[in-house]
Order: sequence, then C-alpha cells, then structure tokens
Amino acid sequence: MLRSFTDRIFGGVCGGIAAALRLNSWIVRLVVAALTLISAGSFALLYVILWWIIPQESLTLRKRGVPVIFVLLFTLLALAAWFGRDALRAPTGENLFWVGALVVTSAIFFLRQVVRV
Repeated sequence: MLRSFTDRIFGGVCGGIAAALRLNSWIVRLVVAALTLISAGSFALLYVILWWIIPQESLTLRKRGVPVIFVLLFTLLALAAWFGRDALRAPTGENLFWVGALVVTSAIFFLRQVVRV
C-alpha cells in the first residue's frame, strides 16, 4: 500500500487506503473523520503515524509499499488502545494513554528516520 499522490487532501493516507481496499476515498475520509471525533482525536494521531509509515507513491518509480494487512492490524491496535485506555494508569491513578501514544509516535518517527522504506 502506498499513500496516494493524486487522490489526497493532507497526506494521501485515506486515498491510499481507499485504493488498496478499492473503495471511494471520500467514504474512507468520512470514516476517519467520524472516528477522530468519537475517539477525541486519537485517530488523528493514527493518521499522522500512518503518514510517517506509509511511503508515497511515485509517478515515475515503482516501489513496494506497506501491506494492507499491516495498516489494518495497526488500526485494530489503535482501537484496542483507545478502548483500553482506562487500564493504562500509573500507580498514582494518572491516565497514561497520551503519554504512551507520544512514546509510540516518537519511536515510529525515530525508526522512520533510521530505516527508509
């Protein structure tokens, strides 16, 4: 799977997912927008992470992308983390969901800089 170069609004993630799943890209965009509102912004974080992970398609070069199953598993993991966010508590009772999300995002950003797809 590749981020779309032609069917994009921000980073081409929804266009790439729609192309890989053979759906209309506006349906994918509406689903992502609805899930972002429902999850209080955690799906926006997922979008940014996918923006970093998934390589952009090139009009001149043909290169391998990220398998669709990886994106689906990553989305399921994000959903599980969101619904289990109350279980992520420090001994003092503080919620650690956003701290964990920041750590995971930082690790992905670091690995993206070190390992080029």
